[in-house]
Amino acid sequence: MRDSLSSRLVLCATAAALALSGCGGDDNKDSSDGKGGGDSLYAMMVQVYDADDRTVYVHLSKTLDFGKTLDLKKAREFPGVANFAPVGGRILISSGIEPSITAYEISDDLKWKEGESISFANYPFEANANFYHQYILNDETAYLPWDVTKRLVWNPTSMTIEAMLEDSKVPLMYEKLQVRAGGNRNAIKFDGPVQQAFFYTDDDYFETGPNSVIAFYDQKTHKEKNTITVPCPSLSMASQDEDGYTYYGTWGFSLPAVFNEGPKPCIARLKPDLTLDKAWTTDLRDLTDGRHHNNFRYIGKGRAIANVLHTELVKGVDWDGKYDPDYEDIVGASGPHWKLWLFDLEKQKAQPIDGIDVDLSSGAQFAVLDGRTFIFAPYEDWARTKIYELGDDGKAKVHSDTIGDVFKWVKIR
Repeated sequence: MRDSLSSRLVLCATAAALALSGCGGDDNKDSSDGKGGGDSLYAMMVQVYDADDRTVYVHLSKTLDFGKTLDLKKAREFPGVANFAPVGGRILISSGIEPSITAYEISDDLKWKEGESISFANYPFEANANFYHQYILNDETAYLPWDVTKRLVWNPTSMTIEAMLEDSKVPLMYEKLQVRAGGNRNAIKFDGPVQQAFFYTDDDYFETGPNSVIAFYDQKTHKEKNTITVPCPSLSMASQDEDGYTYYGTWGFSLPAVFNEGPKPCIARLKPDLTLDKAWTTDLRDLTDGRHHNNFRYIGKGRAIANVLHTELVKGVDWDGKYDPDYEDIVGASGPHWKLWLFDLEKQKAQPIDGIDVDLSSGAQFAVLDGRTFIFAPYEDWARTKIYELGDDGKAKVHSDTIGDVFKWVKIR
């Protein structure tokens, strides 16, 4: 999977090094035209793996159309599992090697100016304060989860720590399975109470519980208001739509479910009043000819995308037999058996997206910027990424290409 390190790192390091030597989730709702003029500023996060871990590059641009090739020599480099978030027109970088965050101002000519830093070294964070896990309520309030269900409240503007809260009614166990935080992969921000998903699994993430739990935190007191149980496994936040509905989907793919040895993947939707939309929540298999999916994402205008497993294209797996752990490497690898589908949620129709000419994995990433949808498809064992733009006609066209693994693309201002 995309977030784990495996034998691909050595291959990626070699490919990336050769390519570099030859060079010489979030969504922001606004009315700009996407051409990037004026004060527009965009930041793309690219991970280049090496034998030990990775290096993160942050590439800035004033336009979404910067050319067919991304030049990482113009990007700023950060070691380890660094990450970033746009807050108040600045870019905040979470260190990949220590629990700290630094704010940077970016000038109109794309010059970096380092600002204040905040350290969480006195708090129980093992390695870093990665924005992958964080929930940003507004420019003055962010939640940094710890010990699964607890959270530290801090102010991204003043760069100060406000409170440490430990209250939660989220069950820590489901039978013999332990609770995990779903994370905020798509960097969703909130107009109302912050939502956080939790699910249950064993140490190896093999067995999963049939339900997930969503907790809601009051935007003023930051205390847990209530929790609801959702009949879907392994949920994480997916997206919010124009009408205030919130979507949850699975990120990790559960292969045992295909063999009927685990709960089926499921998409859940919350109504604007934050209650479960029981009539809508579904596993989408009626729209995919019975195929399993993961990584669901609402992209706007009643449309969504998700990765779909085409078992008929997988070689070396006995689908009529029992689950075998050895199948994980076969199915988890990139290949023609993974296809990105486009879902029309209003018409309840879906089909594979035409125009993607590289083998996908189950973990393609997306970005919706200024009303335009981009798909990040890693290839050459995550050593490179093709960026596609999805048109209104449902077809993908190549937008650009880069060394490394594009993790996200956001608008700073």
